[in-house]
Amino acid sequence: MAEKHPPPIFGTEAGSWAQLTISDRYSNIVNRVIDENDFPPDIVEKLVKLRDEIPEQPIRYLRDPGAPDIKDWETYIKPMEGKDWMIVPWLFSEHYMYRRIMEAVDYFNLRQDPFRYQKQQGLNKNREDIQSFASVLMSWTKDRSNAQQYIRKAIYYSLWGNQADLSLWPADKPKKPNHLSQQNRKEYLLADDTNRIVKLLSQSDRKIGRVDIMLDNAGFELVCDLGLVDTLFTHQQAGEVLLHTKAHPTYVSDVIGTDVDQTIGFLKNTEADETCQLGNRLEEYIKEKKLKVKSHFFWNSPLPMWNLPTDLQEQLSGADLLISKGDANYRRLLGDLQWDFTIPFHQVVDYLPVPLAALRTLKAELAVGLDLDQVREVYNQDPNWLTDGKWGVVHFAPGLKKSGLV
Repeated sequence: MAEKHPPPIFGTEAGSWAQLTISDRYSNIVNRVIDENDFPPDIVEKLVKLRDEIPEQPIRYLRDPGAPDIKDWETYIKPMEGKDWMIVPWLFSEHYMYRRIMEAVDYFNLRQDPFRYQKQQGLNKNREDIQSFASVLMSWTKDRSNAQQYIRKAIYYSLWGNQADLSLWPADKPKKPNHLSQQNRKEYLLADDTNRIVKLLSQSDRKIGRVDIMLDNAGFELVCDLGLVDTLFTHQQAGEVLLHTKAHPTYVSDVIGTDVDQTIGFLKNTEADETCQLGNRLEEYIKEKKLKVKSHFFWNSPLPMWNLPTDLQEQLSGADLLISKGDANYRRLLGDLQWDFTIPFHQVVDYLPVPLAALRTLKAELAVGLDLDQVREVYNQDPNWLTDGKWGVVHFAPGLKKSGLV
């Protein structure tokens, strides 16, 4: 990693996406939680209080006795206590906001996902796209001679599936961009290391044992990610896949463990034959213990990726390839810092011991691995290119030798 870190992103820059998120989007998200759940009056009152204290009221400690992450959050909050929501790092602010929602809905006692409605709608509203994708996957299973071609296509599906972000585009207001067509996939890619990823997966001298995927959104994106898993197994490009999920609901649509089970159940119980067969194949991978799901509270923390806890360090170091999905995971990889757009991606993430692929559509004001002329060109074409979800990157970094993180 670059020796000198740039400063964090804050919400204090006028007109920035971070400022808009804190001043406006947070309240809208809390309002949706209230509207989409039948919570008792005492929980609704807590949610209203949370909504009304953003952004001027000071950051406070959690009031969630007995929660399994309470001690960790005391450590995270200590240097932020008493400050308002705008003047703490945005990475902290967002994770703290969603953790406060968990506090308000008493999640660790009631175990009711306050974003469940949106996640379910993310499947229901995309039935046709899911059926079409399942049909494509089925066609790939009948041709075992073009593994590299199908892995490449599955990577693009997984990337652009990230445009189905329910925190930005609620399922009942589908105005999101859509680049699933072959033409748009290349046109809106600002960096494309897909060939390097495919080469790693397809190398003849060494079999890939395990691929780890840091999941992002439930709904259609998760189906696309599971399609990538299916393609890896169908074409024998991985012996095992480990899916990393959040330990509690966050960012509206981020995947928790039960979302994987419920999504596979949704696929299995769909009338379309190809979709049902996809669900059956995924269920069989789980039964065979080829596909595994692990959650960890680190993925809900406001920490940069280079602060991985020891147990997660050891777990990730067992992978032959780590795939990071989506914007929030990308921000964590970069520490949500104000990096120069032109610094090479591999230089920022060289603290990881394993090869890393990052599949991300841009929804926040940071990016690396780009050319300065390219940045000028895309800005002139689309002034909101960093946040509107239209543009994507596929980055690859080779990683350090598997001797532990540094």
